Amino acid sequence: MLAIFVVLARLLGPEPFGFAALAMTAPSILAAPVTKGIPDAIIQRPDLEPIHLDSSFWLLTACGIALTAITWISSPLIAAAFGEPLLEQLVRWTSIVILLQAVAAVPAAVLKRQLNFRLFTLRTLVGNLAGGLTGVGMALNGFGVWSLVGMQLVRSAVEAAVLLIGSAWRPRLRYSHSRCRELFGFAGPIMVHALWNFVNEEMPKVFIGAFLGPLAVGVYALARRCLDFLIEIFVAPLNAVAMPAVSRVQHDLARIDRFFDGAVRMTAIAGFPAFVGFAAIAPIAVPLIFGEQWKDSIIAIQILMLLGLQRTIDGIAAFAILALGRSDLILNLNITYTVIGIVLLPTAAQVSLEMTIVALIACNALLLPVFLYLIHRIAHIDVMRPLAIFPRLAGASALMFILVTAWQAHSPIEMPQIAILASAILIGAASYGVSAVILVRPDLLSVRDVLLRLRN
Repeated sequence: MLAIFVVLARLLGPEPFGFAALAMTAPSILAAPVTKGIPDAIIQRPDLEPIHLDSSFWLLTACGIALTAITWISSPLIAAAFGEPLLEQLVRWTSIVILLQAVAAVPAAVLKRQLNFRLFTLRTLVGNLAGGLTGVGMALNGFGVWSLVGMQLVRSAVEAAVLLIGSAWRPRLRYSHSRCRELFGFAGPIMVHALWNFVNEEMPKVFIGAFLGPLAVGVYALARRCLDFLIEIFVAPLNAVAMPAVSRVQHDLARIDRFFDGAVRMTAIAGFPAFVGFAAIAPIAVPLIFGEQWKDSIIAIQILMLLGLQRTIDGIAAFAILALGRSDLILNLNITYTVIGIVLLPTAAQVSLEMTIVALIACNALLLPVFLYLIHRIAHIDVMRPLAIFPRLAGASALMFILVTAWQAHSPIEMPQIAILASAILIGAASYGVSAVILVRPDLLSVRDVLLRLRN
C-alpha cells in the first residue's frame, strides 16, 4: 500500500488526496458500529452458538445498509458544510464502503476466533493488489480524485468477497434479537469507544477542510500517512505486545513495572531516530519520493514527527490501562481530547495548516501527564524511571538532525539527489548509533534483556 500510495501521490498531487480524505471522513466514522463491538464480542464470547453468528450477520448488514443510506442522503449537507460541491458525489460513492465492511465483519470475526490468519493475509494481498491496480489505472487515464474512490471501493469489495468465499462459515436466514442482546453487553462499550476514537482521528481533517480547503487536507493526509507508517514499524509492534503481556501478569505489579520500564525504553530507543531522522531527510525525501508537487508538505511532516515521539510512551500506557480493565478511563480521556480539540483546532486552522498540526500535538501533549498519572495510580508504576532516558535520546537525535541537515545543505551540487539522501541516512544512522552507545549503553543492554524475555 505504501508503494501504491507513492505512485498515486506522484500522479495526482495534493488536492485529489484532500478531496478523497474529506469524502472518507463520514464513512470512516460511521463504519465503527459495524466493524467494532459485536465482532469483538464474537471473538471473546466463550460459549458461542451458530445462531449468534447468523443474527449478528443480518443485524450488521442491516446497520450497514442504514448507515450507507444515511450517508448517501446526507451528502449534500456534507458538501455544503465544506463549500465543495464535488464532495456530494464523492461521499455518496464512498458510503458504500460502510456496507461492504458490515458484510465482511462477522466472517472476519469467525476467522479471528479460529486463529485462521492465513485467509486474512490472502484478503489483504488480493484486496490491495486489486484496489491498487484500479486506482493507478484510473489515475493514468485521467480520473483524478475518482481514482482514489475507485481504489477504496474495489479494495473493500474484494476483501469482503475473499472473506465470504474463503470462510467455511455461511450465514443462514434466521435471526434472534435475544442472541444479539447477549453479545451487546460486551460490545456496547467497545462500540462507543471505537466510535469516539474515529471521531478524534477524523477531527483534524474536518477543521482543516472547513477553514483551509481540500489542498491543505491533502497535504495533511500525506504527512499523516508518513507518521502512521513509521509508527506501524517502530511503535505498534510493542504496543500490540503490551496489552496481552500486562493482562497475563496484571496481579503482579512488580512485573508490570519492569515491563513498562523496558518497553518504554525500547520503543524510545527505536522511535526517536526514526521520527527525528525522517524529519531531517524530509526536504529531500518528500519531493524525491512523492514528487515536486508535495514540497509544501515538508514543514507539516517535520512538525508532525513530534507526535511520533509522544507515541513512544502514550500508546504503551493506554494499552496497559486497558489490560488492567480500566477501559472507562480511556473513554473519558477520549472525551476530554475531543473537548480540547474543539477548542484548539478550529482556532489554529484559521491561521495555517502548520499551526493546526501544532495544535494537534498540543492536544495530545496536554493529556500525556494524565496518562502517566493514571498508570502510576492504577499499577503503582514508577513512570519517571524510563523517562530518564528521554533527554539523552533527545541529545543523540538532535546531533543526528544537525549533521544530516548540514550534509544536505553543503553536499556537492552535482551529486544526484538519491545519492545525497542515501548518504544522509547513513550519516544519521552512524551518528545516532555512536551517540546511543555512549549515552545509553546500559539501556541498550536492558533492551536486549527485555527482547530475550519477550522471545521466551
